[in-house]
Amino acid sequence: MSSSPPLTTMMMFKTTPTQRLKQTRKIYSCRHYQSILKIFYSESSTASVSSSILHYRSIQGRTFHSDKFVTEYSFPNDEQQLESVDISHHYLTVLLDGQLYMAPIGDNIQKALDIGTGSGIWAIDFADQFPQAEVTATDLSPTQPKWVPPNVRFEIDDATETWTWKDNAFDFVHMRYLFGAIQDWTALYQQAYRVCAPGGWVESVEADIHFRSDDGTAEEQEVYKVCNKLYEDGGKAIGRPFFVHELQPKGMEEAGFVDIKTVDYKVSFGLSRELLQG
Repeated sequence: MSSSPPLTTMMMFKTTPTQRLKQTRKIYSCRHYQSILKIFYSESSTASVSSSILHYRSIQGRTFHSDKFVTEYSFPNDEQQLESVDISHHYLTVLLDGQLYMAPIGDNIQKALDIGTGSGIWAIDFADQFPQAEVTATDLSPTQPKWVPPNVRFEIDDATETWTWKDNAFDFVHMRYLFGAIQDWTALYQQAYRVCAPGGWVESVEADIHFRSDDGTAEEQEVYKVCNKLYEDGGKAIGRPFFVHELQPKGMEEAGFVDIKTVDYKVSFGLSRELLQG
């Protein structure tokens, strides 16, 4: 059985305070349901990687980020996970007709920020596409490759703590698949709003990991009910929800974004009954 829920894109415009009323920042968002992915259209102090950052935790044969950070990110940082990140990047690029983003950012991007870069694949591809842009990409773990375009720089940073970049530092802020990592989505978007220059864009891509189907049968399968309940209970236990598709628009509105437009995409999960039956 394949799960095939809808996918949404959202565009939001944000006005700035009094002296800059005519200037706007915008946000473009898109969701795809995973069975939904959600894309909603960030200078930091840097230091050399301390040895404690590399002290990964080992749990049931998988490695996770160092306990130096406040965030208890739920997913591993090992080669198996990085391969999964790269595969996700490729299917999302196919889903978006070969595009790396949905926001209408134009061709004159000068500074871009990628939050939660993982393997760094999105930032690398974006830097290749915009060689004139300075691309900064952050993650909890230094798992990115060393041979990258000269206009990419990777930084170790926790997106849930106070961002140290200056106001209006970036033309484009991109973040993807942070579900299960963020305690306060409004605070996250407030920081993105602050570091995004007027006229710039913020894009946030998340998956709704509820299992769904066009004919409604997936929702009735006990195994999917159990899986959804485990994710829901796990998110509550760690204070970082996995189901964030309703938190995104709410957080964006509270951060100051307006005129929100949402577009949903379906993404098949597994094989359909027809394929299984030959």
